[in-house]
Amino acid sequence: MRTKLLSILIAIPMILSAQVYKGEVVKITDGDTFILLVNGKEQIKVRIDGIDAPEKGQAYGNRSKECLSSMIWGDSIIVQVSKTDRYGRSIGKVSTSTIQDVGFEMIKAGYAWQYRDFNNDKSYTLAENLARKNMKGLWQDKNPIRPQDYRKKGRTNNGHF
Repeated sequence: MRTKLLSILIAIPMILSAQVYKGEVVKITDGDTFILLVNGKEQIKVRIDGIDAPEKGQAYGNRSKECLSSMIWGDSIIVQVSKTDRYGRSIGKVSTSTIQDVGFEMIKAGYAWQYRDFNNDKSYTLAENLARKNMKGLWQDKNPIRPQDYRKKGRTNNGHF
C-alpha cells in the first residue's frame, strides 16, 4: 500500500505538468510528423508517439503522408505531449474531433509501424498484425523495410538515402 501511494504521489506532478497543445495543422512533413499552429501564432513540430512511418524517399512514404493528411488536415488537433525528443519535436498522442488516437489509426490503415522501441501498447500490436494479415498499405510490399532500418542504411552510405 505504501509503495502504491508513493507511486501515485510521484506521478501527480508529471500528470499535472503534461503539455497539451490545441491547434491546426499547417504542414505535414511525413506520415508521423507535422507542424501544428497553436493560438494562431506559435508553430510546434509534433511527432506522433508510438509509430514510425515510412520516410519520404522510402516505399509508401508519400502514401503514408497522404493518409496522415486525410486524418488531420483541416480539423481541430489535440496533442498530449509526453516528451520532447533530441530534435526538439514534441512527442505525443494526437487526436482530432473524430479520431481518438491518430497513431493507432495510421497503424491500422497500414501506413505506419508500431515503434516498439518506444511503445509496447498491445492494441497497436494487434492493429499492426491485422494490417499485415489483410495486406493493407505498406504491407502490400513483399519486403517492407522498417523506417529505422532505412535510416540506419542511409547513415552507413555517407548519410545519403
